[in-house]
Amino acid sequence: MSIAPADTPEPPDATSPLAAPWTGLGLTTSDGTTLNRKVEREGTEHWQQLTPARYIYKSLEFTVAAVFQETKGEVLSAYFGGMKFAAVGTGTPKNYRAEISAVPRGDVRALCIDWTDTVSDTEIYSHRLWLPRAEVSETQDTQFSRVAENRWGMTFAALAPPKGKTFVAVWLTNDPAVLMGAPAVATGLLDVISEDTPT
Repeated sequence: MSIAPADTPEPPDATSPLAAPWTGLGLTTSDGTTLNRKVEREGTEHWQQLTPARYIYKSLEFTVAAVFQETKGEVLSAYFGGMKFAAVGTGTPKNYRAEISAVPRGDVRALCIDWTDTVSDTEIYSHRLWLPRAEVSETQDTQFSRVAENRWGMTFAALAPPKGKTFVAVWLTNDPAVLMGAPAVATGLLDVISEDTPT
């Protein structure tokens, strides 16, 4: 999963490497990434019928959640609503300082989730989900423990699309199985593409 400033342009395809200003958020737990699409709607009531004649759509929520395992600047900035570290003092090694704001503020980002579907040795397909505008809507508790790494659980919620757009996300892929009427094939394990090499 990678983030960039809000409204960073859509990547050209599902396989091209993400260049600056995109920055990877690093490793996640083995639970992977969870997508959720929730539509709230209410059926109309009528004296002549027991079933609704139509539905009134009230809201749409599209979220992406993951638990990150690397305590790095990009992860902490997203978790704490835009917090950034800066070097302080002149000593060696350098020291860094960040303030956790007492006033929550909006921190809108563009978001990309990359993964591959390995069907066989010769059928390896790439997928990329791009959200032009998203914000962390929920954070999980973080526990510092001697028996496990720090974990930073976050849920990103898609925001209203930019002016002139009608979507909250775009799915890019080179997998022909997504076409209507494509032959059915057994899908393989999903392998997340890591943008970072952990140290």
